Order: sequence, then structure tokens, then C-alpha cells
Amino acid sequence: MVHLPTFTARHLLTTAKYYTFRRSISALYITGDKAKKNYAPLQPYMDFEGTLNSLASLEDSIKARGLQINLNEIKAKYEKYNSLQSQIKQVEAERDSVSNKLREITKAGAARKDEIEKLKQSGVELRNHLKTLKTQSYPIEEDFVHSFLSLPNTLHPECPQNNFAKLLYRSPTARCEEQQPTHLAKKDLIRFIKNDRYYLLGTPAEFDVYSMQALTNYFVEKGGFMQMSNPDFVRLVLLEASATPLEHYHLVQEEDKPSEINRAFLTGGATFEGFLGAFARLVVYPTSLPLPCVAAGRSYEIVPNTSGLPDSLFTATQSNAVQTFVATRTAEEAYEQMEKILNLAVDFYKELRIHFRITYADASTLTNAECLRANIEMYSPAEQRYICVGRVSNYSDYVSKRIMFCIRGKNNYIFPHLVGGPVLYTTRLIALLIENGLKLEDCKLLGDREVRDEEGATGLNEFKDLFK
Repeated sequence: MVHLPTFTARHLLTTAKYYTFRRSISALYITGDKAKKNYAPLQPYMDFEGTLNSLASLEDSIKARGLQINLNEIKAKYEKYNSLQSQIKQVEAERDSVSNKLREITKAGAARKDEIEKLKQSGVELRNHLKTLKTQSYPIEEDFVHSFLSLPNTLHPECPQNNFAKLLYRSPTARCEEQQPTHLAKKDLIRFIKNDRYYLLGTPAEFDVYSMQALTNYFVEKGGFMQMSNPDFVRLVLLEASATPLEHYHLVQEEDKPSEINRAFLTGGATFEGFLGAFARLVVYPTSLPLPCVAAGRSYEIVPNTSGLPDSLFTATQSNAVQTFVATRTAEEAYEQMEKILNLAVDFYKELRIHFRITYADASTLTNAECLRANIEMYSPAEQRYICVGRVSNYSDYVSKRIMFCIRGKNNYIFPHLVGGPVLYTTRLIALLIENGLKLEDCKLLGDREVRDEEGATGLNEFKDLFK
């Protein structure tokens, strides 16, 4: 059996990467002067006062992530923006007062003609002044809000810093210390041409599909997760909402080019961004949480090769994957759900009888939306380093605020805390199993329904034999 990418995916991966996407405005927030030509599908919730009045944790997050962000500059921009907004509100109030007074004296019919003309002239002047103020405010508003949206999430207390990864779990299986040939040496099993073009042959092609299905089934049946099917394409506004760097995915070259803020990216259905369209502008009852979801499908994440070694399945763009996504009410519940996901993943990987570990990633490796990330890693005896085969991230309420995913409350907005991540990249797992000398056909997959059916049939036949 040969596992081939579809023609559509091959075409998109081949053509999209050569296109550089440049834009002049944000997709997540559009000022009034640009609203006539552009449609804003989302209006993020932004707590300016709450964020900028408690800068200590934000400063720590910026420093730990190694970001070049000046909070004093952003605060100065906010003061300038806030001052203009106050002036606009004052002029609007004066204009309303003049309009109400003109309406009252006209209705009474007792006012002199010169008094009416004076009020009308005053109304015209206020209208023109208001128009001038709004014109002046648009670039200031855009500059400040876009700077505000570039701020990162605050870090979780468990997140390590200073280029330090915290070990959470190490499997009891011993690590293979001897240098082994690369998985690409198995020409009868893998034909690797480049990152977006490779072929799995025979058993790896079957394992590629079966392992993904098995882990998904395990999360559904053992963990109580709800299986979902997500689109392979995500609009720019959702990538901005999740603070995903645009270089992580390929831009789709659409025949009918939409607005520059409405472009589509090829992400795959088994990605965190693939879930966001289903939950954007959604309001749920508190009793419906936690809401655990899982999706199996493709991931088209561009993996930068920072090792200096030749490209391989470790850097392949296309992979089958299993993506988790959980919405919770509180930060404590989010942490508990993160541990639940990791425990299910540990059960699955332990059955493979291969060495692996789970670590908390250093703050400098996180995206702006993540406050904590756990990496599931296996050792490559060929490259003598650990390779990430899955991960789980905690986003707190950072993303839900930006997509307006709310919990129904009485008088205020309540935003769920989100947890999720790809707990399995099949291509990397296959490569590591081969390098560690394991036969794919002998690997036990938790959640494999065919294996359970065979075991059940064997047990039933043995029971029947007792009565012969």
C-alpha cells in the first residue's frame, strides 16, 4: 500500500510556499476609516485598563519569551488614544445637547429666528469638529490597538524560564544510546524527496492511518472526548486570533482573490486553528463545560529545520495527526484537563515499548498565545537528540477573548480557558520507531478496534470450547 497526498494538497503545497503575503492592515481589528472596504468578522474583547494597570506579570512574560516589546511606549499610545476618545465623546455630547435644545425650542415655537440659526451653526461646527477628531484618531487608534494585540499571554506558574525545560515524565523503557542509521535508509519503506513530497510504502503507510485512528478512538472511548471533523483551511482572522505566526502555514492562492484580510491558509483539520471557526462568537452555558474534543486528520505545519541536519520525516510539512481541544471554566480546570490529556497520551505511548519523555517547554519557545506547553518527545538514535512527536498547550482565556467565545453570565463576559494540542504526529512516530529497531506490525496500539474485535472473538471461542 502506498500512502500518497491528494492532488489538491500537493498543488497547494507546491505553489503556495513561493508566495510572500504582505498586508497593510490587521484582520482582527479594523478602524472606522477602513470599514467601508473591509469586513471584520470578529471583534475581539480587549480589556485595556485591566491589562495595562497590572504590568508586572506581563513584563515577566515579555522578558522570559525574549520579545522586543516596550510596555511604556504602549502605555503612552494608550494615553494618547484615550485622550482623543474622551474628546470625541465630549464633542458628541455637546452636539447631542445642541440637537435636543434645537428640537425643543422648534417644537415650542417661541424661539427667535436668529437663536435658531445660531444653534444650527453651532451644530454644523460641532459636526465638522467631530469629523476632524475622528479622522485624526484612526491612525492613532490603529497603532495602539495593533500594539496591544501583539502583547503575549501571561505565563503559567509552572512554565520554566531561562532556557530550561522541566522534566515531567520519563518512560521506564531504556533509551537506545548506540548510533543507528537514519530512517531514510529504509528505501523499501520510505521515499523521501523533500519536506512536502514523500511516500510511505507498505507497513508504514498502513501504520500511518491505523495509529491515528487508534489514538482518536482511545480519547473518545477512554477519555470521553467528542470527535469532530474540522476544515483544512483557516482564514487569516483566526490565525491572528490565536497569535499563530503566518510563516507556520502555507497561504492558499485563490483564483478569486478576496480582501487582503480574508485570505485562506492551508492548516489541516488536525490543528488548534482548525477548531477555532466552530467556537468563534459562540456562547455556551457553564454546565456544558468542560467540553473535550478531538479531531483526526492532516496537519500542514511548516517545521523549521534548526538542527543543521538534512531534511527528513522529522521536518516534513504534511503529516497525519490527532488534535485535542478542551474548553473549561477556570484556570484550575484547564490545568486538570491538560494533565488528563497527557495521562491518556502516556498510556498510548507506553504500549509501544519505546523510550519517551514529557517536558514543559521553556518560555522562549512558546507562541504569544501559549502560557504553558508540554512536549511529548522520543529519542532519535540516528540524530542523537529528542524529537517532538506531540504536544499539549494551555492558552488560558487569551484566545477565547480574541474569538469572542463566551460563557453565558448574568451581567458580564466570562471567557473559557482553552487547552489542546496535537498529541501525535504519525510521520515522526513512524521514523522514530524504525530508527529504534521496532517492527511497526508488532506495535500495540491502544484504541485499535480491529485488535479488540480479534481479542474478543478469541475469548468467545475459548469460552465455547469449554462446552465441547
